[in-house]
Amino acid sequence: MTTRTEQESRRGAAVRGVPPKTAPKTGPRRPGVPHQSKPIPRSRPGGPETAGLGDGEILASPERARPALKRRPSRGRQRAPFVLLVVGLMCGGLVSLLLLNTVLAQDSITAANLRDEIAVARQANEEAKLANEKEMGPGPVAEKAELQGEHRDWDKPNVLTDAGADSGQVDPGR
Repeated sequence: MTTRTEQESRRGAAVRGVPPKTAPKTGPRRPGVPHQSKPIPRSRPGGPETAGLGDGEILASPERARPALKRRPSRGRQRAPFVLLVVGLMCGGLVSLLLLNTVLAQDSITAANLRDEIAVARQANEEAKLANEKEMGPGPVAEKAELQGEHRDWDKPNVLTDAGADSGQVDPGR
């Protein structure tokens, strides 16, 4: 009769993620649930090492000490397209924002230039109106008339009056 050592009892303890061994369940199975078979331990090419204690001994190989871990498919390949999609969308959004900002900046520069041109045109219009008013005054008009051969007639003043010599008669032209 052999007694179990502390290491041997730990080997038989439940491992995280693996349910403890219990008695087989009896009764009907649920439909649609596949049967889970027990994993078959694989031996190394050199053969399993034993402690040499006799019949009913426990293998001392590392495979026996811990249960076989199920290999999950690498998530790196599954994450790569998603990461590329997110990075692509972020880059596309950044480029579109930069283009939009550039277009708006061009429009604002054009609008500022147009405002400046309008202000210059208004100033020139005001200066032209002022020059025209100066030219239409009585002094400049008299000087222009003299240059064209018109002279002031100081000997015979042509005075207009309301009451003329024929004020009592009806004007036939009316």
